[in-house]
Amino acid sequence: MQFVQLSFTLLFGLMAPGLFSAQPMSAPIVNPPRQQMQTVIPNLLVGPYLLNVTGKTFAGDVFLDVAVTVNGQPVPDGTSITLAADPTTTGDSIPAGGSPVDMTAATAAGHARFIPDIPSDGDWMITLSVAGAGGDDITPAQKVGIDPHRPADTLVYALSMIAIPIVTVTLLVVFFSLRHIELERWPADPKGRPRQSGHSSSTVG
Repeated sequence: MQFVQLSFTLLFGLMAPGLFSAQPMSAPIVNPPRQQMQTVIPNLLVGPYLLNVTGKTFAGDVFLDVAVTVNGQPVPDGTSITLAADPTTTGDSIPAGGSPVDMTAATAAGHARFIPDIPSDGDWMITLSVAGAGGDDITPAQKVGIDPHRPADTLVYALSMIAIPIVTVTLLVVFFSLRHIELERWPADPKGRPRQSGHSSSTVG
């Protein structure tokens, strides 16, 4: 009976990723979920504006979300934000073949979003300018490191993140189940016959 249970457990562990992949996949998320984002430039004061930049800074997958407030309130929709990114030319993290980026976005609900074409890892100098009701201001250059080590967002990677814990738990269950079976076996007597549990009754003739 225990062998049958172990067989079903192993079978389920192997089939789970396949069953998951057979389910209909939802449409790709345009704005990345928060767990894939990081704080890039916090509390950047630019004249009357306060900028908080979060995003993903992985080479070839850069996404910046700039939250802009003035006097504690989100700026009006349509406030112009300009992003300029230049690869550093000194230091140990000079991007190989990096090209300058210059782009403009308008705010919506107090946020401006940028997807700059930064395929090269290394250090970049980022400047943000704001043109809105509170006036025009520009930030000092901020050094931002672009990380090359993030794994690709592929179906295989997503499935592996689900399959690894399932297979790990399955192997642990099998291991401890086999240990339990081994401990329950009675040692053989010197003649090679398995001993019976309990005490044998002797008869007096």
